[in-house]
Amino acid sequence: MRFALAIVAAGVTQLLHIDVANFGDLASIVGIGLGVMFYLFSIILVRYIFHYGEAELRGKNRDITLGGGTFVVLWIMVTVLFHTLGI
Repeated sequence: MRFALAIVAAGVTQLLHIDVANFGDLASIVGIGLGVMFYLFSIILVRYIFHYGEAELRGKNRDITLGGGTFVVLWIMVTVLFHTLGI
């Protein structure tokens, strides 16, 4: 799920044209904020929509940490790829 959300977050970042030309010095903050919003959305999905808890995920706060590295790395890679290709 976080894998797919990272790709969607990168696509939304590109669709909104979040870059220095449009947002100036705030482009990094707006882009990172958008990624954080998608990650928070994934936490809400796991906790309240899918109802996964400590027992299912085998640990406290695993709903927050599980897949976090994948999300961040893939989000950055796909954002750079989309920006390079000009999609």
